[in-house]
Amino acid sequence: MRTYVRVIFSSEGAGPQQVIAVMRELGFEESIGINDFVYKWPDRVGLPEILKLISQMHARLKGLQVNYEVSSVT
Repeated sequence: MRTYVRVIFSSEGAGPQQVIAVMRELGFEESIGINDFVYKWPDRVGLPEILKLISQMHARLKGLQVNYEVSSVT
């Protein structure tokens, strides 16, 4: 199972290196293509686990003035 995140930057917000550092601390890896980051779950998980991860990400990105899109696939 994978959770993908696409980040949309603002020239008024945090730079890519700062966002990369936050995402790495949460366990995401950088990705090339449509999505900027991927979280590789060790096992199949449900919505509660995904929401917990995304809530943590949301809290850490707050104030950095970036937008994001999230998708998860099995």
